[in-house]
Amino acid sequence: MSGTLAGRTALVTGGNRGLGRAMALAMAEAGADIVIWGRDAGALERTAAEVRASGRDCLAQTVDVTDSAQVNAAAEAAWQQTGGVDAAFTSAGVLLLKPAAETSDADWGAVMDANLTGLFYCCRAFGERMLAQDGGKIVNIASNFGLHGGASWSAYSASKAGVIGLSKSLAWEWAPSVTVNVIAPGAFYTDMNSHLLDIPEIMAAVEANTPLGRVGDPPELGPLAVMLAGPGSDFMTGTVISIDGGVIKP
Repeated sequence: MSGTLAGRTALVTGGNRGLGRAMALAMAEAGADIVIWGRDAGALERTAAEVRASGRDCLAQTVDVTDSAQVNAAAEAAWQQTGGVDAAFTSAGVLLLKPAAETSDADWGAVMDANLTGLFYCCRAFGERMLAQDGGKIVNIASNFGLHGGASWSAYSASKAGVIGLSKSLAWEWAPSVTVNVIAPGAFYTDMNSHLLDIPEIMAAVEANTPLGRVGDPPELGPLAVMLAGPGSDFMTGTVISIDGGVIKP
């Protein structure tokens, strides 16, 4: 896929680790310059160094997506310093595995703030700038839990279902110049969920409930990100793509 994204700039929130990092590196390998957002400055710089080692420019910005003022300021700086962002991926978020009856108000608020409200702040900041430049692609990262739910996943599933509903509405609102699509990953082994998947019983249960019999490796998401950031998705908007080893059926 080398050269597929030549001349383009892609922004990834949560781009310092996990799925965000994998997507940023894949798009850099495909020729895009990269902007990455995250809260961990050290992790951001390590990922930025990997991007630059592939020969692409990388702007690393420390941003808390739950702070709308930070989001707006960082978006403006990114547009000014890069000359405009062509594709933006919202991968920042948090995980919560807890029974609904034990989920506190603070738990619920933290998950919604990071996974839905913060994502909305990003979409709003990116969307207004892409509309002004008369073009752009937004790809929101949801989860297959937003499609099928799961015991002890109430807050997380609700937040990710909200991402899907928001994305479908924005796809209508911002067409035809800005497309908005969704990736709904299944179980990938990342920093965020390794504490769960490292428990043999949990890993065995996940594998048993996945037709392909395993969890995903983050780099496997890269080619899909490249396609959605490039011309291969020009006639797509409002689409939800599951990449989960076969758990979700059409």
